[in-house]
Order: sequence, then structure tokens, then C-alpha cells
Amino acid sequence: MPFPSTNVSRRAFLVGATALGGAALFPSGANAAPLLRQAPDAGPGLIRNPEFGNGVMAGVPRTDGATLWTRVGAGSAAGSSVSTGSAGSSATGGELALIVSTREDLSSPVIAERVQVSGDADGTAHFDATGLAPGEAYYYQFRGDGGESPVGRFRTLRPADSNEPVRIGWFTCQGFEEGYYAAHRHLAAEDLDFVVCLGDYVYEFTKPGVRGVESNAFPQTLDAMRDKYRRYRTDADLRAMHSSHAFVPLWDDHEFRNNYSKDGWTFPVISPIEGAIGFQQKKQQAWQSWFEHMPVPRFAGDPTRTYRSLRVGRTVELFAPDTRQYRDKQGCGDSLDHIVCADADVAGRTMLGAQQKQWFLNGLTTSDARWKVVANPNMMMGMVVEDQGTRAYMDTWDGYGAERNEILSTAAQSVENLLLVTGDDHDGWAGELWDTGFAPGTPSGAQVNAPGTRRAGVEFVVPSVTSSNTGDGGYTSSGVDTSGARAEEASRLAKNPHLKHADMVAHGYGILEVDASEARFAFRAVDKLNPNSGVETSKTMRVESGTSVLDNA
Repeated sequence: MPFPSTNVSRRAFLVGATALGGAALFPSGANAAPLLRQAPDAGPGLIRNPEFGNGVMAGVPRTDGATLWTRVGAGSAAGSSVSTGSAGSSATGGELALIVSTREDLSSPVIAERVQVSGDADGTAHFDATGLAPGEAYYYQFRGDGGESPVGRFRTLRPADSNEPVRIGWFTCQGFEEGYYAAHRHLAAEDLDFVVCLGDYVYEFTKPGVRGVESNAFPQTLDAMRDKYRRYRTDADLRAMHSSHAFVPLWDDHEFRNNYSKDGWTFPVISPIEGAIGFQQKKQQAWQSWFEHMPVPRFAGDPTRTYRSLRVGRTVELFAPDTRQYRDKQGCGDSLDHIVCADADVAGRTMLGAQQKQWFLNGLTTSDARWKVVANPNMMMGMVVEDQGTRAYMDTWDGYGAERNEILSTAAQSVENLLLVTGDDHDGWAGELWDTGFAPGTPSGAQVNAPGTRRAGVEFVVPSVTSSNTGDGGYTSSGVDTSGARAEEASRLAKNPHLKHADMVAHGYGILEVDASEARFAFRAVDKLNPNSGVETSKTMRVESGTSVLDNA
């Protein structure tokens, strides 16, 4: 089937309206006025003059609903460490009205409820919308006394017996200071079932860039961590994406601290302020701010669990594991240098933890969906960087080789149509997964990269939205020498026969479309230094059902 570079649907109208300063699409004096007098927001007691500078989100869609989110701000407070503009740095508690409708003008609502805003959760509101129809588009808005949120749109998951194609958007690694979010403007205009963030939605620290210098580096208080989300969502393009699609966020590491493990910091401390408070206290605050500012439900009895699966008709079952909070410490001191590390393949070392790994393997092997799609924060396929078999990084699955072998061997034997979409690396890749992580012909040497004997699936690695990749070379749009990055691409392709695509220069996002016969993945490229950047499809690859073989589309 053809895959257009950009599919502009009726939601583009909503996107444009949302981007214009976050104003409500249907104010109380327009089409929504009769509804306002009939719905719960006609009564007394709503928050007066609320500000909705963080926009709206619909998270973790289901066949019957989603978690709807907003934040009520009260303007910039004195003493804020970061200028948050329209997002506000103080918040309030109280009640809002929520309207959900199948109509763009929000008439004939299917939900009209009062929603509690939590003052002790940074003014955020989470509402579990239920009772909706599968595979349908819904519009929603939060309303106070004298203020309304932008109108959001989301689609519920397709019904259980659906054989329709599924389209999913993917992004990762969006350091705020390092670039603009044109990628999100174009994601907003895509026709999608939902969007997945593969991690690193916010950064504890980023490099100085076109948007200035990070003034809230290595936050040490709960409010400073909340300020990260408030700051990132001052961006109109990011808010537009959220108001256009249902959203599934994954947690990786920069939401807390680069390359951490369950046991503590593993990456070298580069600033004294990083360790000003203890590991456990900082982790607790990072988790709290993430759950406050993400549209996700909590698991009863397991309040920090994020791993979950979503079934999208008969076509897709999406698995979203957590590769960070249960992992053992990285091998060999987690050096970023390309080294040979004997600990990388030691049996018993885990990235998933025993309970999650069992959940993951059981889910993959028992799912009867056509495609088993894994939203994977860290690269699974091997990445050899030198002739003696040296691997790139110990923080990826290259540093947890025994567990990787277990998962991929199980997949090779018992799972048809395994497809991983991965974040974190900042560069773009596509490759074939073998049962050891390495295709026949991969250099072995001292690292002992055992060649695989059976195909297990395919993997696409999404480039960063803005965070620096191999080819950036600087922060001006002219005069950047990318020859070194292009040479490294050629070297990686030569040393990794399972690797079929390499792009260490482009930034952007990815679009996965799957049907009963094939899956296609399109790499969309934007200029992160240009807030008005266009978008182009830099590469599209396909895999036929039942093959685990990548081809150019």
C-alpha cells in the first residue's frame, strides 16, 4: 500500500487552533454556549479563571476509553527557578468540568463530569474516561469558571475483531534547549491510532543549544522536577501533538538521571549538585513528578509499575516494557568508551527483572495478534564498532547478553512477527534480530559475539527529536561537517551484517504501519534548528509477515 510522507486529516484543524497560543477552540460564547449551561460546569464551585498552559492529553488508550489529563496553572510565581511562560509555575486545587463528545463542536456529550484537580499534585487532573465505543474518535475539553482548555482529540483502540491496518507514531529524546519541536507539529498532522514516547521526554540536563542554556540542571527538589514538564510544555508544537493523538509514554533514564540502574548512579558524576540528595529520595521525586505530569493510570498495589500491553484489534499487540528500574548495574563501570567487557554476557544479569521478564515472555508467546510490537527503550540488536568485536555501549542490550539470548531464542522458536521500535540512541537504525543478537558474519574476537542461527524479528531505532546525535557537529544550520558521521555509518554497516539502515545525521520521528501482510516503517526527518521546518521521509523499510527479513520499500 502507498505510504504518503504526511497524512493531513481533519484533526489538522484542531492542531492549528491549538498552536495559536493554547486558546480554547470553542469558547463559551460560541458553539459550546448552550452546552455550558446544561453540563456540570453550569453549577457553582469550579476553579475561577484557570490557566491551561500545559494543554491536554489523552493517555494509554483502551477500547472503551483513555486517561484524560490537564494541569491548572495560576501564572508565573515569584521565585520560580525557570521562566515557564504560559505554563505557569504555581497551581491550585478544586474542580473542573470535563466534556467528552464524538462531535468536534462538543455538542451531545457522552461524558459530562466534574473532575478533581489536586493542589498537592502540581494542579494536575487525571480522569479515567470509560464507556466509550472502540475504534472511534472523541473530542474533549476541561472547563472552569472563566477559562477553558484547548480541545483535545483521541481515538479509542480498535475493536477486538478488527483486521484494519494500525498506524503508530514514535518519538524519543527531546532535549528542550538543543532544538525546536517541528517534529511534533508534523506528528500532530499524521493520521495515527496513537503516539508512543520511547523515553527521555524530559532531561535532567541538556547541552546549551538554540533555545539557550538549561537553568534547572540536575533538579534536587520535587518542584524543580515538576518544572521540567512545565517548561517543556510551553512549546506549542508539543502541546499540539498531545491534543491530536492518544499517547503512551515510556520511562527511560533522563527523566531521572542518565544511565541509572536499580542500585544507584552508575554513570560518572559530572557535577557536585547531582549527588546533593540521596539516590532513593531523588528517584521517588522523579517518579512522583512523572506520574503527575503523564496521562497514565496507576497499577493497584504496584504504584511505580509502568510496563503494560495494549491490544489493537487482531493486527497488533503492543508491549511496553520498563528497561530501567529493575535492571542490574551495567557491566565494566558503564564506560561510554567502546571496550571489551566480559561482564556483558554473564548469566543471571538482568535488564527486566524476573517478574517483568516472565510477563514479557508469556505475553509474546501467547499473543495471537498478527504483529507483536515492542516499544523498546534500549537497543536490542548487537552493535559492533571494531574489528575485534568491541560493542558500542553497555547500557543497551549489548550489556545484558545472556538475557537477550534468552528472549530472542524464545522469540525465534515461538513468536511470529516480532517487531521492536526503539529509542535512546539518538541515531537512526534498522536491522534484523537473530537469536544471539548478531547475524552470521559479525566480527567476534575478544568479545565473543556468537553468530545467530535463527531469525527472531526486526528492529527500528528512532532518531532523537532534538538531542545531539553523532552528526550534529554544532548548533548552526550551515557549515556542519557530517563526513565523520557518514564514515561511521559505513563502518557500522560493514561490521554488523544484521544492520540494514544507518542514519547518524537526521533528527525526527517514526511512523509504523502494519496490516495482515506486511509492516512498514517510515523515518521522518526534520531540521531541529528550524522551528518552521518541513518534513521529509528519509527512508522507508518493510518486512513481510512471517519472514523477519527487512527490505527497502
